[in-house]
Amino acid sequence: MPTQRFLHLPDLKREKIKRAAIYEFSRFSFSDVSINQIIKEADISRGSFYTYFEDKEDLLAYLLRDFQDSCKRWFFQNLELCEGNIYQVFWNAILMLIHFGREQEDFVFYRNIFLNEKLMTETSIIGFKELFYKNKKEQELIRCCFNKLDHNICPVLSAKELSDLLELLLFLVAKSMAMYFMESADIDEVLNGIKYQFKIVEEGVRQNTLKRQDRSNSNV
Repeated sequence: MPTQRFLHLPDLKREKIKRAAIYEFSRFSFSDVSINQIIKEADISRGSFYTYFEDKEDLLAYLLRDFQDSCKRWFFQNLELCEGNIYQVFWNAILMLIHFGREQEDFVFYRNIFLNEKLMTETSIIGFKELFYKNKKEQELIRCCFNKLDHNICPVLSAKELSDLLELLLFLVAKSMAMYFMESADIDEVLNGIKYQFKIVEEGVRQNTLKRQDRSNSNV
């Protein structure tokens, strides 16, 4: 995350650095992004950059922070609206990202992120590697989600099990967005495939819980 020195910069200067970074990340893959080009576009020195951010991974995490925060707010709002149906929430997320994604100002920036497999799976920038039950803050979020679940629809037995399920559902969302951005399949084909996979996950969770409860009852 950015240093206090960066956060105390005038709004216009912070925005100039942010726009320069988004422009560079929109033009190139993460590995090819040039800090030199960012500082040139933002009109700052290299020394100044490193008093603001540790490296380009730290910078990208900052650029995605607002997106992550808005996603979390949207998630809990929709969990309420969907009356605890976690599968409907994730399905709504896919529809929202697909139907409104191209209308966003920074569409190319987000497309490059979704298409970068390493960023999505091997780093903590997106949140997939470190998000699930790794730190106290995220554990609290997952426990809050567990308490709001409709357990008839999603009969997970603990917050940890919910964490595993959320990880799987998030990867299905990421997969659907990657297919959408790559235009590797017709949009209806993408949606139908993901919907079927959601059903498999839903039925798998239900059957697994029933089997465990049956074993528990037989041991009583």
